[in-house]
Amino acid sequence: MNKIIDIFARAYQKKLTLIVIRTLRVLFPLILLGSFAEVIKLTFLTPTGYIATLFAVPDWLPFVDVIARILGTIYHCTIDLIALYSAYAIAYQTAKAYQLDPALPSLLGGASFILLAYRPNGQNVIGFNERLLSQGMLIALVCGYVSVRLLLFVQKKLKKTQNAQIVTITLILLGAAVLNYLLRLLGELEVPTYVASTIMKNTAGNAFLYVVLLGFLTDLLSFIGMGGPFSMSPTFTDATSFANLNHALKTGSAYGVPYPFTDTTLFHSYANFGGNGVLLALVIAIALTAKTADHKYKSVTKWSLFPTLFNNHYPLMLGLPILFNPLLFIPFILAPLVNMLIAGAFIALDWIPTAAYPVPAGTPGPLIAFIGTNGNFLALGLGILLLILDVLLYLPFVKLAEKIKQRAGEYDV
Repeated sequence: MNKIIDIFARAYQKKLTLIVIRTLRVLFPLILLGSFAEVIKLTFLTPTGYIATLFAVPDWLPFVDVIARILGTIYHCTIDLIALYSAYAIAYQTAKAYQLDPALPSLLGGASFILLAYRPNGQNVIGFNERLLSQGMLIALVCGYVSVRLLLFVQKKLKKTQNAQIVTITLILLGAAVLNYLLRLLGELEVPTYVASTIMKNTAGNAFLYVVLLGFLTDLLSFIGMGGPFSMSPTFTDATSFANLNHALKTGSAYGVPYPFTDTTLFHSYANFGGNGVLLALVIAIALTAKTADHKYKSVTKWSLFPTLFNNHYPLMLGLPILFNPLLFIPFILAPLVNMLIAGAFIALDWIPTAAYPVPAGTPGPLIAFIGTNGNFLALGLGILLLILDVLLYLPFVKLAEKIKQRAGEYDV
């Protein structure tokens, strides 16, 4: 164990590690503001939101539409553009780490990512790849970091003349534009669609395995700052949800639905408490170790508690941080996977009904299955038990993180 602690402690002192941690910490207030705006708009002000449904908020709150639009603007200009901010921020932190004036490198990092994310909308309208801007943090971080390192490399090999600098910046931006073209070409070939259709054909006879694998992939991609197949909240408007709901309404029971294993009935109902990685369990685990927990952990957790209750995981991902943190990788991936396997077994054995009824947007994770099964207490009990199990999975890693921080020593990140 001491050897493992030493390995992680040394890793915390690596320059690249510090650059990434500092970048994510800088982005934390921005993502926190966006998360609060998203949760309040979706859960409190939208007529189909969880709190709005319980207390009829849109009926009595004055200027609700105006407030919702303002919050929507904040959300779209923060979370939906987080990758762009990430490219700029990591370029800035990289320049500082290598004793460079950060003004030009940070501009270079942001510009290179803009070139990479650009997508023409037709009629000379400027547009961008929306998924890349909101779910392409890994690509943005790599883009910003590599741009500055290339600039540094050339400056070391060549004389630091203005002409050499201009040529270097031009080549970096040209490379980003070429990558943009290759990504657009890949999209036109519909390679991702072909791969997805092939997977669906091969797993059509085993929906349970298909959902578990895609749930695993969603959590894996989320851990590295990318959007996965189940990243979006359930809409309850797809064909499988309609079929399950029709069965429940006709028979008066959510048992025996035609599609018991979907992203809604399995992943979102039992493996997404607090957002990807069952982060509500991590919040509880940190609270249980409050006396020994690092002050930054406690501070980030307190600020992140509100959005986490409504399944918004962004603040915790950047604030602790969880992104790219190998120490938390195991519980982040294992907790939702265990939840899906256990819940799937309970559904297959008809010990609990399937979540077939629509659930208000922003419903707290442990209540999704309860509401989706029309108030089945067995489903609620299973959700609570799974959450307890998830807390137990996170606890040893939280305690280990404290030991690693102590071994690494105090440093400002």
